[in-house]
Amino acid sequence: MATELQNTLNRLVSKCDVLVEKYKALQAEKDAVSQEYEKLKLQADLQQKELERLQQEKEFLIMARSVSPNDEVLAKNRAIIAKLVRDVDKCISQLME
Repeated sequence: MATELQNTLNRLVSKCDVLVEKYKALQAEKDAVSQEYEKLKLQADLQQKELERLQQEKEFLIMARSVSPNDEVLAKNRAIIAKLVRDVDKCISQLME
């Protein structure tokens, strides 16, 4: 009976050792996965900030494009500026006389 009890106790100790080894392996795997998770979370945060920056830049470009004049308006404005320059030149020449 004592040998049976000793055998049972030995088997129980062996099984506990196996469980401890499996626990250590799982703990190491969990730590590795946690590190990878943190790394990926940081990368995702950086990409989210970059995405927000690019979206804001896109909005600014859309706004700048809508504000910038087209060719017709640009030609009209150049004509007005040219007329104003001629008028200023004419006034300067009249003042010189």
